[in-house]
Amino acid sequence: MDADEYGEVAVALAVLRDATLESAERRLALCTPRLLATLRHVLLIPRHASARVDATAALVNLSLEPANKVRIVRAGAVPALVEVLRSGSSAPKACEHATGELFGLALNKENRAAIGVLGAVPSLLDLLTSPAHHPRVRRDAGMAIYHLSLAAVNQSKVARFLGASKALLSVVSSAAEPTPIHRLALMVICNVGGFSEGRASLMDAGAIAAVSGILLSSHDVAELEEWCVAAIYTLSRDSLQFRGLARAAGADKALCRVAEKGTPGGIRREMARKTLCAMRGDLDEEADLTGRSLECGDGDDCSGSIVSDGFTSFRFNYLKVRGFLKKRLRRVFR
Repeated sequence: MDADEYGEVAVALAVLRDATLESAERRLALCTPRLLATLRHVLLIPRHASARVDATAALVNLSLEPANKVRIVRAGAVPALVEVLRSGSSAPKACEHATGELFGLALNKENRAAIGVLGAVPSLLDLLTSPAHHPRVRRDAGMAIYHLSLAAVNQSKVARFLGASKALLSVVSSAAEPTPIHRLALMVICNVGGFSEGRASLMDAGAIAAVSGILLSSHDVAELEEWCVAAIYTLSRDSLQFRGLARAAGADKALCRVAEKGTPGGIRREMARKTLCAMRGDLDEEADLTGRSLECGDGDDCSGSIVSDGFTSFRFNYLKVRGFLKKRLRRVFR
């Protein structure tokens, strides 16, 4: 693989790809700093464009072993994978493997902040939000962004990336998009809306109206209804702007329907009911839905999502919101 002759490199990569399919022991043994550095070199050199398919596939196979995921990121593979996505000379299969590899690496929470810092978020957002790409590539890109946005540092990157909020909402609002892509965009929106800067960016882009519109029209799509309720629930936190936007969008009508028809005690019904309370300004002091915080500190990993594990990680900090509103009221009447 270090040879100058392209044909020798191509043959070596094909052999390596086959070797990574042999066994777990073989994959662990092959994942060495030297081999990873060589794969990175192949991915970055333009003359090896056609060999990128086997190189990216080999990386995907190596990352099947959890112990290899951190090694691959620390060896500098992420910038090379991003280059494959950006390069116009990369074969579609190479882009597909590169996207799948970033998704696989993002499953390890130790990798999430590093992958974001190394520049993967813009390319993945482009793949998810552009209908021109293959559905499998878009799905893997969406899953990668979802897992990356479990880390606060990447929530901020998505929120600050120019046009990201509008692009995500465009996917959510498009009737031409398949349900799995709608769902992935909503999942990312729920994560990004988990902190104040993300909520502001999404609401400025029209998130309340877009999500409420889906909720009002998707009576027969239960899966999307769950994510829409989750998104509105998330955007209702710590926001004086939320109440007026939600009423203008007719969110109360959709939420009332969900609250009335849902299973008593169900998470979806509880989210709808508590969001309605937020719209009325009737914030109570009931216990959190799950006892886990939505907020993460800068650079921290949320270790979960407000939409993961069947919505079991939702938390709405009522005492914090009540204190926030009391401070506002004291300023008004001072």
